[in-house]
Amino acid sequence: MSQTFTDDCYAGGHVAATDLTNMEANFAALKSAFSGATTPANTVAGMWWFDTTANILKLRNEANSAWLSVWDFANNKPIVTNNISADFGAALKDPAAGTAGLRTLGTTAVKACAGNDARLSDTRIPMDSTVTYTKMGNILAGDVYLGGSLAEVSTTSGAYAKVKTLYVGHKGTYRIKFEIKRSTTGTAYGRIYRNGSAVGTVQTSTSYVYVTKSEDISGWAAGDACEIYLHHNGNYLVFAKNLKIYCDGARVVWE
Repeated sequence: MSQTFTDDCYAGGHVAATDLTNMEANFAALKSAFSGATTPANTVAGMWWFDTTANILKLRNEANSAWLSVWDFANNKPIVTNNISADFGAALKDPAAGTAGLRTLGTTAVKACAGNDARLSDTRIPMDSTVTYTKMGNILAGDVYLGGSLAEVSTTSGAYAKVKTLYVGHKGTYRIKFEIKRSTTGTAYGRIYRNGSAVGTVQTSTSYVYVTKSEDISGWAAGDACEIYLHHNGNYLVFAKNLKIYCDGARVVWE
């Protein structure tokens, strides 16, 4: 296509055929947006040029000092590289914490994280929409009552004997309380066991009135048996009741 543009194409002393030829060439250049493999001559601000080498439509800048790429015809898409610095600068991409903006992906506190970021892999977050004991966090000891085995039991055993059992519904640390007393003489001994193994400290009482014992015990897993074992230091009865389990929030226990 023509890239020739003649500014002086009409005057009284001109040859008419020459002027008409120049006008025709001017219209051809305008019609094709000065299509060509090289930069057109006689550039002015606002002038279009379809660069057939790069297959890009360009526009002359206001200062008539450079070409601005506008449209990529090879890929049929706009060219926005000249606008990124102004429209999506660092202040907008990575603004200060608490300031709205378009955040780039990254690992710092004020950047957006990618979908596979380690911060999203916390086992307490059910990434596949299922909830299991593994994905939930540990129970913490507290004063929220979950449940218990309240009936009174007794034994005359001189060695530790199991008298009560509860099953915890989740992993973590529980606050466990129970009451013990002796019958007429001697010392009552009580201890918390887990699945048949001692985990609590030895609790004692020389009172024939019930005394409450309380202890926070960690290391529980879902389904573990929480047990009371009792014994007496003589051939006398030792009693227990109100085995109760507490935590920091609502969970499940069963007898």
